[in-house]
Amino acid sequence: MLPGIDGYEVCRKIRRDPDNSGIPILMLTAKSGEIDKIVGFELGADDYMTKPFSPRELVLRIKSHFEKKNNRGKTPRNPRISSR
Repeated sequence: MLPGIDGYEVCRKIRRDPDNSGIPILMLTAKSGEIDKIVGFELGADDYMTKPFSPRELVLRIKSHFEKKNNRGKTPRNPRISSR
C-alpha cells in the first residue's frame, strides 16, 4: 500500500519505458487473491510474493531472477527431461 500510487501503476510505468525493459519486477504485497496475482503478472511482474513471506525465500527468488538473467542465451545445464 504505497502512498499516492499503487504497485500496479508502478509496474505499468516501469514496463512502459523501453530503457527499463530488463529490470526484473518482484511484487511484495498483502494482496493475495488470485485475481491480484494475475493482474500483477499481466502488467509485467516477473514474480509475486504475498505477505507474510520468509526472508530466505525472498533472497532465493531474487538470486533465481539474477541467475536467469545472466544465463540467457546459454545452453541449459541439464537439457534432457526424464519421463520417469
